[in-house]
Amino acid sequence: MLWVPLVSGLAIVLTIILSQLRSLDQSWAIILSTVFAVIVLLSLIPQVGQLMELFHGIANEAKVGTMYLSPVLKTVAVAYITSFGSQICKDAEEKTIAHIVELAGKVVICIIALPVIQAILYSLFGLIS
Repeated sequence: MLWVPLVSGLAIVLTIILSQLRSLDQSWAIILSTVFAVIVLLSLIPQVGQLMELFHGIANEAKVGTMYLSPVLKTVAVAYITSFGSQICKDAEEKTIAHIVELAGKVVICIIALPVIQAILYSLFGLIS
């Protein structure tokens, strides 16, 4: 938990530096912010592993199969990755590309959700007949 204030402090300092750097060289500012984001994300991998174990434990206790848990976790991952990629594009002032990244993420989320939607529809059809 101690790393959260550290990351926040570094982010504030980096934001001040980036605001000055953007006026000098936009490309280095984008690279520096992307490197910072990647380093923070890589440092979060152990916490994500713990979170996954927790979700699997809850799913096992609730007797919910991975058929339902897996799409939810995949959807969350796609949403975060899409948001990250889109924001980098927006920082680079490439709004059209950012919108395309967001659209691609939404399409992938719909594809991930298909098995759950199918299971719900089959259950409804079973109740009706």
